[in-house]
Amino acid sequence: MEEQKTAVRYVIGKHAANGYYPVTVDGIPTGTIHRRHKVWYATVPGTVNDARFTNRLDAAEYHVHMYDLGIRPKVPAQAPAATDAPTHTPATFLLPDLRLTVANLLRAAEAMARLAQLGWAPLEGYPGADQPWLLRCRLCGWTGHRFWSHLRGRNGDMVPRPAHRHDGCVPISEFPAGLRALAVERTRTCPCASRPHPTTFGDAVDVINGLSSDLSTGNRARALALAAVMLEPCPATVRRAEELRAAYTMREKVVKDSRRRA
Repeated sequence: MEEQKTAVRYVIGKHAANGYYPVTVDGIPTGTIHRRHKVWYATVPGTVNDARFTNRLDAAEYHVHMYDLGIRPKVPAQAPAATDAPTHTPATFLLPDLRLTVANLLRAAEAMARLAQLGWAPLEGYPGADQPWLLRCRLCGWTGHRFWSHLRGRNGDMVPRPAHRHDGCVPISEFPAGLRALAVERTRTCPCASRPHPTTFGDAVDVINGLSSDLSTGNRARALALAAVMLEPCPATVRRAEELRAAYTMREKVVKDSRRRA
């Protein structure tokens, strides 16, 4: 006899702009699933912690399990509503939504520099390449989520996708003129009066070395202060990212050489 297949009781809905998928079980909304850094999470409103899974089908099946246990939300949540409000204020200088490391802060600084060149403004901290990032289009003012993995291009080609940026943006033919107008704002030296940002190799070396030391010794307050000079808005954001990358590369080489000699 053929083995009878168990009917799938869940339905995964269309994902929202911020990456959440609504889930229903037996036609009843039960919560959401979402992917973050290669891990799938199942969210059941009313429970304390999200459950973690390696794939989205197991995450959706978790809703069936909770449903059968009688753990069902009274007012089932769909995908959390997207908001135009930034989740980080200027005072928190757009900290990345990642573990606080030198490498992650450097990637965030480089991503923000490239956003400036592409005419986007971040409204929250860098979330990683494959997570929705709340941005504002500086060509038309539109606000919404985009993926850094799409904006940075594929295989190093630096060509952002999609070519039309987003629905309702200005015509593609107007992109070059709009980006040239924004490029006038960028500088190669930091003009910020409140706090100077590293735009020379020497200053960048001081920031990278200091940050590495503070993180290793647990001096979080000073590490956050150095993270600020890496990520705060600055007209010289592109130059800053270039110098920080050069300083980081040099430090990594020094560390590897010292280990090799040890």
